Amino acid sequence: MNISTFIFTAMFSWPYTTVLCHDNETADIESILQEKLFKNYNRYRKPVKVSSNRIFVNITLYILSLSKLDIKSQTLHAANWLTYSWTDEYLTWNSTVFSNIDYVRLPADKIWIPSVCNLQEISGRRCLTYDSVKDSRSEAVIHSSGLVYLTETMDSIVLCKFDALHFPFDTQTCIFSFISSTGRFQNTYLVVNESSYESLLYIGNEEWDLISTNVQGTFDLLNMKIVLKRRPLFIVLTVVLPIVALSIMNAFCFLLPIETGEKMGTSVALFLTFAVFGTIISDTMPQNAANISWFMVYVTTQILLSGLTVIMETVALHLYHKYAGRSETIYIDKVCTLHNANNKTKDKSKEKYECVIAKTKATDSEEMWKSRAKKLDRVMMILNVCANITSICICMTIIMN
Repeated sequence: MNISTFIFTAMFSWPYTTVLCHDNETADIESILQEKLFKNYNRYRKPVKVSSNRIFVNITLYILSLSKLDIKSQTLHAANWLTYSWTDEYLTWNSTVFSNIDYVRLPADKIWIPSVCNLQEISGRRCLTYDSVKDSRSEAVIHSSGLVYLTETMDSIVLCKFDALHFPFDTQTCIFSFISSTGRFQNTYLVVNESSYESLLYIGNEEWDLISTNVQGTFDLLNMKIVLKRRPLFIVLTVVLPIVALSIMNAFCFLLPIETGEKMGTSVALFLTFAVFGTIISDTMPQNAANISWFMVYVTTQILLSGLTVIMETVALHLYHKYAGRSETIYIDKVCTLHNANNKTKDKSKEKYECVIAKTKATDSEEMWKSRAKKLDRVMMILNVCANITSICICMTIIMN
């Protein structure tokens, strides 16, 4: 190798060699730092040098996505990013001595952790414990001042108390309640003012809008509240409008002429359709007598009105056919024919007159009952329309308020 080639290689390889050496040096110093920190460290010891001092734990909950809000089972399924922070007085160092290393990242199963539980969690990861961080392989980041950040990402199933009273224009609230299970024994307190429920990383849901989040509570109990509002357009188009249309059709069953023979079939078909819709809606509602949906009350009212329509149509058909004078007219015709055949006198005008009178009375009776059946149809249609208008106005007024 000539001299120029050597100089060129040395000039361009020197900076990379310096950086590599510096990185190796930093890595070695970080190893020395961790060895120093954990030389006499006991993770089961309270992380304060004076045992009577309090430990303050801050909680930051980031909601990442909302996969499901099940009103029937009263559960909220969400992906959360949960961060705990506290100060460990045994994990402090002078960063200037250790090449300005301010943070150390390591497994959480090496350090002391607070015992914090989410009271509403039912997915199996309710509490933060020594075993839970080992199973979840959680990691912690430690600052040179002793401030520890422990982060966990989890799919939560939280038990909530939902109110279906204003379905489908409802707003639901769910609360994450955190408590320190060993707080009174180790003077561990949850800090309300410095804890937060963040929605910066939230990915929107197609059915629910996130309205707000806030934090309330005391040193013993920390409540993180999330408020969600339903997007009602899909349910309005697929459930509400069809039921309203069916209720209008139910009223117009009384306008069908009795002679067509379609009144009973139409009424029964509408009644069965209402029953199917009622079953579908009841399967999505919680079985809670305290907060029954007003929309479910409206659907039940429509089912009752549809059943009443079937009954009244049956009565109208009964009046129209059974009490009409058709059978009586046929009987009179047979009697008059037989009487005329047996009567051999030449003057039959009197007998014919009596038969005509009897037939006229029978026909008048038939028309009277037909008229009564049609009047019953008109009256029931008016009552049905009034009941529909009243029920939908009352229901919508209560739901929208």
